[in-house]
Amino acid sequence: MTSHNRRNWARVTALILLLTVGGVDARGHETQPGWPTSKQLEQVQPPLDHAIPMARQLVTQLRHRFDATQLTLLDEVNHQLQMMQRVDAGHLGADRQPTALAKSRLVNFFRWKAESALLELLGNLSGDSIVDLDFRSGAPSHLPDTPIAVGPQDNMILLRVRAQPADGRSQPVQLSMGSWDLASERPTEHFPVDIARHGTTYVLLDLKRVPTDRTTSHLTLRDVQTQDVLYTYALTFQSAPLGQLALDVVDEDGKSIPVLMSIASHETGNLREPAEAVDLRSVLNEIVPHLSPSGRGYMFYLPGQKRGRYWVVRPPLEMPLPAGDWDIKVLRGLEFTPVQQTVSVRAGQWTRVKLQPKRWTNMPSRGWYSGDDHVHAQLLTSADARKLLDYTRAVDINVANILEMGDVMRTYYPQRGFGDAFRVQHGNHWLIPGQEDPRSVLGHAIGLNLKSKVRDLDRYLSNDWIAAQIQDQGGLYGHTHVGPNACFVHREMALFTPDGIVDFNSIMQSELGTELYYDFLNMGFKMTASAGADTPYGGTIGAVRTYAFTGSPESFSPDQWFAALKRGRTFVTNGPMIEFQVDDAMPGDQIEVDDNRSLSVRVKAWGDIDASAPKQLRLIKLGQAVEVAQSEDERGTELEIATSIDSDWGFWIAAHAVGRDGSQAHTTPIYVTRKGFRHWDPDSAKALINRQLEVLREIRREVQTAEQRVASGSSSLDYWSRRTADQADDVRAKVSQAERTYQQLLQTLAEESAIRAQAGE
Repeated sequence: MTSHNRRNWARVTALILLLTVGGVDARGHETQPGWPTSKQLEQVQPPLDHAIPMARQLVTQLRHRFDATQLTLLDEVNHQLQMMQRVDAGHLGADRQPTALAKSRLVNFFRWKAESALLELLGNLSGDSIVDLDFRSGAPSHLPDTPIAVGPQDNMILLRVRAQPADGRSQPVQLSMGSWDLASERPTEHFPVDIARHGTTYVLLDLKRVPTDRTTSHLTLRDVQTQDVLYTYALTFQSAPLGQLALDVVDEDGKSIPVLMSIASHETGNLREPAEAVDLRSVLNEIVPHLSPSGRGYMFYLPGQKRGRYWVVRPPLEMPLPAGDWDIKVLRGLEFTPVQQTVSVRAGQWTRVKLQPKRWTNMPSRGWYSGDDHVHAQLLTSADARKLLDYTRAVDINVANILEMGDVMRTYYPQRGFGDAFRVQHGNHWLIPGQEDPRSVLGHAIGLNLKSKVRDLDRYLSNDWIAAQIQDQGGLYGHTHVGPNACFVHREMALFTPDGIVDFNSIMQSELGTELYYDFLNMGFKMTASAGADTPYGGTIGAVRTYAFTGSPESFSPDQWFAALKRGRTFVTNGPMIEFQVDDAMPGDQIEVDDNRSLSVRVKAWGDIDASAPKQLRLIKLGQAVEVAQSEDERGTELEIATSIDSDWGFWIAAHAVGRDGSQAHTTPIYVTRKGFRHWDPDSAKALINRQLEVLREIRREVQTAEQRVASGSSSLDYWSRRTADQADDVRAKVSQAERTYQQLLQTLAEESAIRAQAGE
């Protein structure tokens, strides 16, 4: 999805409602589509018999039978089911009720979308996921004696029955369901299955009491309309011989550790849920509709070969598996090389495996500690805490900021409290409660390291007041969704960045985004870089991370991490590691010069040899690469730049690395400031300032529109507009103040340009 599309979806979301989506992209809660258009509603087809019950059964019972691609399609089925359920229950989101559309039409729309997604999934099934019975040219290629493997997790099977077409005409797909109790079957009776006389019917059979070993039973395929017998056939079931897998994953001290894990059939790629998988449903799935209500595995949108579906697992574990070869994959955060091993499970025997992820780097030993600034999860009980700590340890994040989320109507993801007493720790891994609130027409803001929640609906659009309350208690205020440029973040940046209240800007969510970040740096503002996955809205804890330099390899506390973030000593990454100095200055530092002098620059990037090892390292000055190092060694793991650069009239300078797997890292800048001058780009600053003035005019129009809606008397339930209209005068006053600041910057730019011109530049 392009940044342009993200902005469009964000605007739709803010104007309509907050809906949550799944699918193949890593999409955050700022990128969701709104209600269907009139044209889309006209395309809705009548209900397909058995479609919704079948879809629910596939979601809850057959996930383990599908490979990763099929699971992505199943997730889309589940998302549409959840949307249908939420709309039907009246859970329409907090931003705006869809008063223009009847609820029944919306339910019908999402029902149709769920059925369409189901048919796409069924059409993509093959191999062991489905049994094909094609009667169009006589007897099916699937022979009655061909065994269908069933086991303790395989008590349902899917049939694709193709009957003779009607006069060569295409027939719509039909669906059928049945429950087959094999223990009670009598030899003279065949199990009846209803199918369409013509075309394709997908049949979901729930097998009850399957005997051990090998079982052959007859079934009768009959016309669903007339009950006439169309075909008689037999199926043979083979209870899969089972072996036992005993698996442990340990650290360098031999202690069992939580990890991300997948177990897949080497032959088919079908996934099995590992025993000891952490059940996160109560803290994630039951709040977010696009997450599966049954499965505990999640899609991790990681770079390169790491991308895939994993479970948070707490070893050691023991579990039965059908005899055969199984691929085990274990991840433990960015600083460890993934472990992949194929093991053979033999029937009636134990297969014992011990795995140990190996470090390719140790950032804490260099004084760098990782954090995720954007995790949404319920944290109310000790059980919640254990689950989230297991998750955080599995991805090796030192500071997971667990954010309560709010909007103009309510809050989500409740926390049991804020401050030191409500932090949760296991070694150097911490859960720290915070907030993403406010989320308004002005954008989404985050408060970290809180002692108490800051929320006042009468001041909901007063981010400056909110920032002051957060910072007065020792917390940090920041802007999120800066990387994807979504959720109206351009508004809050234009309005509040000139106040100097912003401690950090989250520029990496699912991927790195620097458009807005560079714009404000080029206007001479200091901008600390941070990263957060926006879990669970398409992101997963630790998929991206903020490394902060505490300078203390021997001991660690989250207070050190927050202090380093406040100072700007950070870089963000989803793969490579990076260190950057100008003279003795580190990211976030300011170098003051009285006149032009030479500065020494040193940059080093390194990564995992088969994944994040850097292929390119760039030195960025005022948004442009001034030095580039490329790797010519396919097995190389490091890149360096050592150069000198003149201080001139001042600038900002940062480092950016790109890994071979597409991963990236970016530092907070070092600011070179000449006395009496800003560290901006004089060539682009005027256009950028004028762009912010246009954003401020956009805010004025938004406020006026909200007032008009409320004045019309037709929006009593439109809290989004009501809160905006109630605080319109305060917003306009802040806009006027920001306009004066930008006008002053234009004057300063003209004065500095005149001095440069006189100096012969």
